[in-house]
Amino acid sequence: MRVLFVESQTELGGAQVALLTMLESLDRTRAAPVYASLGFGQGDLPDRVEALGIRVYRMPGGRFRNLASTAARISALRKLIHKEAIDVVLSNSGHPLLYARPAAFWAGRPCVWWVHGPVHEDPLRGELISVVQKLLGADALFANSEYTAGILRQLFAGHPAVRVVRHGIDLERHAPAPAQGMAARAALGILPGERVAGIFGRLQPWKGQHVFLQAAAVPKLRETKRELAARFLVVGGSVFGLDRGYAEELRRQAADAGIAERVLFLGQRSDTNALMNACDVVVHASVEPEPWGLVLAEAMAAGRAVIGAAAGGPLEMIADGRTGMLTPPGDAAALADAMESLFRHPERRRALGEAARKHAEQHFERRRAAAVLCAELQRACDAHAARG
Repeated sequence: MRVLFVESQTELGGAQVALLTMLESLDRTRAAPVYASLGFGQGDLPDRVEALGIRVYRMPGGRFRNLASTAARISALRKLIHKEAIDVVLSNSGHPLLYARPAAFWAGRPCVWWVHGPVHEDPLRGELISVVQKLLGADALFANSEYTAGILRQLFAGHPAVRVVRHGIDLERHAPAPAQGMAARAALGILPGERVAGIFGRLQPWKGQHVFLQAAAVPKLRETKRELAARFLVVGGSVFGLDRGYAEELRRQAADAGIAERVLFLGQRSDTNALMNACDVVVHASVEPEPWGLVLAEAMAAGRAVIGAAAGGPLEMIADGRTGMLTPPGDAAALADAMESLFRHPERRRALGEAARKHAEQHFERRRAAAVLCAELQRACDAHAARG
């Protein structure tokens, strides 16, 4: 089975990391990948894919509203489908679907849409492209969680092929590494007795970094006694050019709250596993339902005690009190209580971290996830052939 993976972004967000991990993990005796990059952004994702030995076609062009360039790109994709004898086309998230679906239809091939985030249908919300995506549809809809699948079943009522295809995690790359964690703490100037909580991910208001800082400023977490001294890591930056002023807002928030000396803004980093291992607690604080929760999965694989916002995908990942803790989205006081509790009880942190790692081994292993993807792609091919 020859599969054309179509991606529009070149920068690494969650959907792009998920795709790259899948491409690393595919059994190529079952699925032979070809990659088309539509060239938006300034990242190196196409180069990373090419380094895996996968043929990459770069197809830069104008924005979707430029009808001439859009038509040219769709035509180029159709020709590529025939040239590479593609059996099925996968659109990685919604934007590349605008090009991949018409090209696949024109070429007489099935197109699947791997959905990593919310799909709206209300044009008054400024989501007109989402309306177009809904009209285009796909032969099969792959959801990254049961939560996302539920939304798709509502929006595409009666669609026979909504499947859950979860992201995979490299359990070796994201693993408990105490020595790396200690080295990272030392490099950051964190003292051995200090507790550390970190939040990881791109800086956007809906990701809730401001809630994390509100919790860090709660009086009970501002004590300076050695056994309660705490530092807070904010790891990540703006991606895809979105919300570029949010980082400065967070810095002002920390300064206004009087906690600037205890917050480290580390920006985009390549050593996230070492930094996670430097943390006693890893926090997820999204104020809107998270479609899945890649950062939570990575932190659980690293054996960290995690606190997640109780909405969307995290509810499928965390058994409250057993593999982590859950707090209401946007509730800084509840988040502060959870962090303080874990700071005070190292044995509980250790137990939660060990349970989290076991859960990651059982549910997030990347080759198992890739096998599910292959099986669902084959199912889409078979269904398309059956329809003639």
